Amino acid sequence: MKQKILLSLVALTSLLVLSAHDLFIKIDSFFLKPNSETLIYVYNGTFGKSEAILARDRMVDVSLINPGEEIVHPDSSLWFEENNQTMLKIKTRKEGTGVLGVSTSTRVGNFTPESFISNMKHEGLLNVLEERKNTGEDVNPVRKKYSKHVKAIFQVGDELSEEYKTILGYAIEFVPMTNPYSLTLGDELAMKLLIDGQPVAEEMVYASYNDTFGHANDGSALDAYQMKTDENGMIRVKITDVGHWYFRTVNLKKSTESDADYISISASLTFEVKAP
Repeated sequence: MKQKILLSLVALTSLLVLSAHDLFIKIDSFFLKPNSETLIYVYNGTFGKSEAILARDRMVDVSLINPGEEIVHPDSSLWFEENNQTMLKIKTRKEGTGVLGVSTSTRVGNFTPESFISNMKHEGLLNVLEERKNTGEDVNPVRKKYSKHVKAIFQVGDELSEEYKTILGYAIEFVPMTNPYSLTLGDELAMKLLIDGQPVAEEMVYASYNDTFGHANDGSALDAYQMKTDENGMIRVKITDVGHWYFRTVNLKKSTESDADYISISASLTFEVKAP
């Protein structure tokens, strides 16, 4: 009996930790050569380190768009795992701008009042904590139903193409308004955030690059940019550095479903800015 209880606690702790992880698609270099193979990584943890495997059976959609081609959906059997990373080998063809997206199934995480506070601080949703405190709900445990929806935009060769603006139809999704690979230092990138295909206003978005990410001891985010979308679901970020960039967000709403108190959907988008 004690062993079963211990295993259950371990499983619960693991679920709580996993639900706090951010999800990103990474490539050693987002600048690829035509007709070459490269590894795509899914980081389940932080932008700098994957701390857990993303189980293949959680991938409800994998969409790959090579430049000039239709969307294909690589089978989960083509993925493999190593060093807490989930990886996919893809082959490029002609020059242009490509896209890879991964959407996960829904899970339910069970939180104590204390662990939910930590989770909300991690996700930058301090307004939720304030609301719960004002209503007296902060003493209650929480069931959070969550899913994650991530994209990467990569560049093959020098020729730019229009695939970067493809909408994959995820529950929540970033769509750049200009090709990220047309940017140079000092340029501004406009990004639109969609929920169920519609622009969403007043949603907190974080953006950053390279090693500028993470959380302070009090849980506050250390991303370079923190801003809310405007009435058209848009944010604008000045490109200040070369290297790997990301945009990320979490949308959390009270649930009307019987098996959850909150519904959480999160998104990220990654790309690279090349040195001039």
